[in-house]
Amino acid sequence: MTPKSPAAPKAAAARRGARNPAPVARDLMSRPVRQVTAATPVREAAAFLLRHRISGAPVLDEHGQWIGVFTQNDLARYVQGQIVPRLPERTLESRETVEDPVPAGLDQFGDAPVRRYMTPGMYTVFPDAGLDEIVHALVAFKIHRVFVIDGRTGSLEGVITSMDVLRALDRPQAGRKRPSKVRRA
Repeated sequence: MTPKSPAAPKAAAARRGARNPAPVARDLMSRPVRQVTAATPVREAAAFLLRHRISGAPVLDEHGQWIGVFTQNDLARYVQGQIVPRLPERTLESRETVEDPVPAGLDQFGDAPVRRYMTPGMYTVFPDAGLDEIVHALVAFKIHRVFVIDGRTGSLEGVITSMDVLRALDRPQAGRKRPSKVRRA
């Protein structure tokens, strides 16, 4: 995520006005939104996430349309499948064990296109969505990010992560002081 300029909080406060201090999506979002293509090898996409210090990125198909999100959780799901044995599944019709295909080795996984392991679909909000709407989406859908899209053009404007929401909630407000006794153990 790209850090916001020091003037961004002041500009956001001016847009909200003194009477309505609640932030909206355009105030919370980060940009630019880093993206990967569906054909990007998993190894390159993982390096991309690390290099940009982000936990996920939207996936574009060959026509430039968003088709999903590739996340650190997608990587972890693969690793979990490699190290935790799965119980065999049985069908109701035959009561026979259904063989699970053997997951690809690490080299094959790294060379595979992101499309194969991404989370399909994207959750979106409009720039004027309130903090309560954003929090509801994150909680209701058990996700860690929503993408902000322009309502007229459908263009991707930014991304809001659960950390962006926590930062907004942690901002000092009138009469409230930050806890000073919080330390890392």
